[in-house]
Amino acid sequence: MEEQKKNKMEGRISSWHRKLTRYQNYQSDWMEQMRGTLMLVSTVIATMSFQVAINPPGGVWQSDSNTRMGCVPNTTCKAGTSVIAFGSSDQKLNYEIFITLCTISFSASLTIILLLICGFPLSNRLVMWMLMIYMCISVYCTVGAYAISIGMVLNKLDLVPLFIRYYAVYWAGLFVLLCLILFLRFLFYLFIKFLELCLKCVSK
Repeated sequence: MEEQKKNKMEGRISSWHRKLTRYQNYQSDWMEQMRGTLMLVSTVIATMSFQVAINPPGGVWQSDSNTRMGCVPNTTCKAGTSVIAFGSSDQKLNYEIFITLCTISFSASLTIILLLICGFPLSNRLVMWMLMIYMCISVYCTVGAYAISIGMVLNKLDLVPLFIRYYAVYWAGLFVLLCLILFLRFLFYLFIKFLELCLKCVSK
């Protein structure tokens, strides 16, 4: 009787383990198939970040300028430098944050491209998690850079603060949702390991 219960329990655990492992393997295969898409998306984001950094909102000074030409007092604005970088203190701060976000997004995208072209298997969990983290960093830095650029270019419009507020709420909510999904996937992984441990204990 005890042997039958043990075999029945082992069969149920084994069945659940097979189903969950099959799903897990499907996820790994799906990630391998998405390699080209990840490369394309990373390349597009890297290109956008690079272009925005060298062609900032507001443009660049076409020639060395002084106060009479619109430059801030006691400053010579060099040709090829950003116009907003020589604006008010608020504009300078926004521009510095903007460039920082673009740089982080650009670097994260290049890291993804490098990981992909080096041929690391996406079935490897460490590589997969690294790609997910870097992709999230790249996307969210691009989101932040877009919001700041809108604020810099359209700061005189009353609608802009409201737009940025709802824009931030949307992406913050999406971030929380993604974190929840990743946490559930981590629990899923732990559950599979728990089933494997149970199988070992029952089979003894």
